[in-house]
Amino acid sequence: MLAVTSIAFTTLFLGLVMSVQTLGVNVDGPVGAVEYVLDGKPIGRSSSRPWSARIDLGSDLSPHELVARALDREGREIARTRQWLNLPRPRAETAIVLERDARGRAIAARLSTQSLFGSRPNSVSVTLDGRPITPGEGGRIVLPDYEPGRTHLLSAELEFAEGARSRADVVLGGDTGEEAKSELTALPVKVRNRGDLPNLRELQSCLQENGRPLTVVAVEDGPAQVIVVRDRGNREIREVLGGGARFFLPGESERFFGDIRLDGKDRLRFVWPVAQRFADPVLASDLFGSTTDYTMSSGSFHWLLTRAYMPHGAESAQRYTDAAAVAGLEAFASSTRRAVVVVLGSGADSSRLSPEQVRSYLERLRVPLFVWSLVETSARPEFAKWGPVVEIDSAQQLRKAVRDLKRNLESQYILWIDGKHLPQEISLTEKAAALLELAGSR
Repeated sequence: MLAVTSIAFTTLFLGLVMSVQTLGVNVDGPVGAVEYVLDGKPIGRSSSRPWSARIDLGSDLSPHELVARALDREGREIARTRQWLNLPRPRAETAIVLERDARGRAIAARLSTQSLFGSRPNSVSVTLDGRPITPGEGGRIVLPDYEPGRTHLLSAELEFAEGARSRADVVLGGDTGEEAKSELTALPVKVRNRGDLPNLRELQSCLQENGRPLTVVAVEDGPAQVIVVRDRGNREIREVLGGGARFFLPGESERFFGDIRLDGKDRLRFVWPVAQRFADPVLASDLFGSTTDYTMSSGSFHWLLTRAYMPHGAESAQRYTDAAAVAGLEAFASSTRRAVVVVLGSGADSSRLSPEQVRSYLERLRVPLFVWSLVETSARPEFAKWGPVVEIDSAQQLRKAVRDLKRNLESQYILWIDGKHLPQEISLTEKAAALLELAGSR
């Protein structure tokens, strides 16, 4: 029996990433070279261990598909692994790399894991068909004998101090050594001229990826997800919208601002522009704190906007633009009708990303972006980098801004597409362009 080659990434990009990066993989079995492919185009190659390569992701923040291909000495692909960049990922991930003997039988395994927090797992549980296996020295997991004629499940579960968990599974033996996965992509669209959405059969000829037709398997218009980026404190917004830096009680807010609200089941969450940095031997991550989801049963949009604040915020510089990129990623991850609202004020922005980069990134994610200002935009010319900015320096202006946000959300539908696709690669066919538009496009 021919020896089998397996490959897994040792560099897992769990956060937002751009510019030049170092990639690494773990390869077991015969291999002549490892080729790295980004969005279908070769970008790097390594012909010897440790199979690492330097790649340039460019200066634009964009979703990517990254593939590592193990090649034999004739250049033929014998194994591959894939990860998605700048798309939603778990806070920790694990991959299982198998060691096989000359007959192709798995005899041992190693775990490749990475956490956004840069910490090592508190506990590691490995099982084969539910029976525990204790990892040996150096993390090598020696597998017990198993019957190759039937399938067996090798599983690894890891827990981290920060509450993150990850799990990886591999099927051994039987007729297949791969897991069967069903992947879908959620794409928000809007109907032009407030017409009716075409039926599911008509939608089959509406979407394409690089000229190839895509299959729409379902349509929904469930509750929307709105994510707001705003100053970690609430004094300025209360001074502007609350008539003197005081808290409105819920009853007062309903009496004066009950009409400033989203639909009842729509969800609203705040992402604070304050980052906590976690170091990792390979990558460093900045995590931005957020609230739980609120619905309008918690209070009007005005009440939530002026009431919320970050209770234990560090006195570090605020990064509104960077937080907006994270908010866009979270909105995309909701797989629902979505929007990001950035509320600018008098505070300084110490972000590493530019507004142009973030605006472009959210367009690629198909996430509509609304930028509001508590101050006169003429006094802050740098706000123009965001594109259109709406001043909300009065309750009446806030009403108008929320109405525009609601109209956008109400016009959205979610199309569920068969397979995993980069959102920016999906386009409308010529026929569909007269009926639909992609949400988040300008």
